[in-house]
Amino acid sequence: MALVLLSDKINSLYKALPEEWPLITLGGALCLVTTRYVIYVVRCRQVKSVIQQRKTRSLEGIQRLQDKLVLEDINGGITDLSFEELQTSLQDGRLTAADVLKAYQAAALCVNDITNAITDVIPSAEALATTLDNKTFGERGPLHGVPISVKESVGLKGVDCTAGLAKLIDNPLPDDSVLVKVLKECGAIPFIRTNLPQAMRSFATVNPIYGLTVNPHNTGRSSGGSTGGEGAIIGGGGSILGVGSDIGGSIRIPCAYCGIPGLKPTNNRISPNGNFGYGTNLSAQKLVPAAYGPMGKDVNSLVQFMRCILCPSMFTLDPTIPPIPFRDEMFLDKRPLRIGYYTFDGYVQCVPAVVRAVQEAKTKLESMGHTVVEFQPPDVPFALDELLYPAFFGDECESYRDLVKYDNTCDILYDWVKFCKYPYFIRWIMGQWRKLTNNDIHNANLMMRRPIRDVSGWWRKYLDLKRYQANFFNQWRAKDLDLVICPCMPSIALKNGLDRQLLVTITYTALYNVMNYPAGTLPITKVSKEDVTNVKDPRYYNPTTHVEKMMKEDFTEDAVDMPVGIQVVGLPYTEEMVLRVMTELESSLK
Repeated sequence: MALVLLSDKINSLYKALPEEWPLITLGGALCLVTTRYVIYVVRCRQVKSVIQQRKTRSLEGIQRLQDKLVLEDINGGITDLSFEELQTSLQDGRLTAADVLKAYQAAALCVNDITNAITDVIPSAEALATTLDNKTFGERGPLHGVPISVKESVGLKGVDCTAGLAKLIDNPLPDDSVLVKVLKECGAIPFIRTNLPQAMRSFATVNPIYGLTVNPHNTGRSSGGSTGGEGAIIGGGGSILGVGSDIGGSIRIPCAYCGIPGLKPTNNRISPNGNFGYGTNLSAQKLVPAAYGPMGKDVNSLVQFMRCILCPSMFTLDPTIPPIPFRDEMFLDKRPLRIGYYTFDGYVQCVPAVVRAVQEAKTKLESMGHTVVEFQPPDVPFALDELLYPAFFGDECESYRDLVKYDNTCDILYDWVKFCKYPYFIRWIMGQWRKLTNNDIHNANLMMRRPIRDVSGWWRKYLDLKRYQANFFNQWRAKDLDLVICPCMPSIALKNGLDRQLLVTITYTALYNVMNYPAGTLPITKVSKEDVTNVKDPRYYNPTTHVEKMMKEDFTEDAVDMPVGIQVVGLPYTEEMVLRVMTELESSLK
């Protein structure tokens, strides 16, 4: 009876509607869609306008510095000094902080003309240099007067941290990050900020605000990323020491591409507080967290950075950081070590130049008295496909959707956000199609990763991570290893544009983000003409996948003389041992 009454009521309402109701409804829907589209277009144009204004301010700041400096004869050989020589000259007063700052500002501008690495000139640098020059010798900190470049994501008071995202423009931070505070206490002078990819989710350093940063050794090739601006400015000689972050290789890749040393510490060795994304959803992903670390002209610059930053001040400002100072007893230890090595991780084959670099490092270490044995990391495909990629995209890019809602000017992050909106079965079909049509196994696996649906899914993923880490350590312990050396990237610096397509080549670096092991990068050699010949010879390089074939095609004559780096990897909180071996290798190569 109730159903009959309900049916009658619906019929009476239907009859009461005007005959034109379908047209009215359709018209209303069209008006709604049109209005939403117009709003979207207007917002997109507003975003582009904001981007252009921010870009203009950035260029104006660079131009003001250019106009202020008289570039002739202000260097005086300052930028040719090693870090130790510069540090000593500043401490004993042979050089003033102001003169050193001017020299590196001028050098940075010259490198920027080639690479487009600078996002901002830091106006307070000159005043800070003057203040430091007025200090007595007893008041000088260990980094007194050393100019330092920082990645744009590093927090500075009164400046926005955009990470290449339009929505974060003109949102100045209320305070310096913990890292910057400690560096300033040590006497360092942050003087420029450098470029990065949008939201730091690529190793192609390009974003809609600041544009593309290229390699200082070959402008047709990538500077790497996500700390590509630092790699370019230091690799070109425009900075002696810089700060970057690393969640999948973002310090080590640009270091290898640009021919400089760098260090990704254990995640919780240096405080992230106050840097990009801290305290937001962007920092809530803890399966594979980011780490902040140094990049420099030589290994000694990394040593001095770590020696200074691991101090009571940082442990007080951020009590979550284990109060472990730099351990000189580990760094200065002379006992022979047992070191593992590998040139193929079982996932992506390295080009011959990279294999040669590892072999040369192995020979050097053996000549120093170290024992070097083969080591094979377990199941690297699982570490990346089932642990790293779900950590990167576990929230289906929800953290980024609002940030790029009206910002479609950069295809890397925007395309990932769009892709994550597709139902899983569509992604699975797309991935299978890539596997079948061109054997693109690695990118297909990235596309077909399973979304994490609920809290229990995250718990299961965490258990998978812990089991993998235990299995990896058991194999490390079975070999009785102190350290491991291995490739940093399976390729040398890729041509601009190709780096956007080959995110999956981070297998060698990202493994140690999954493990949370400290890993340093050191340039070992340069690409030779023989390397270019060998990559075409199946005896030396026989690509079997789409990614490897693209790497082979990329390895052309213009790759000659490009730097080739390796990784030195240690167990958690053994950065000092990693730096010890990097120092020994650097000395032997000189």
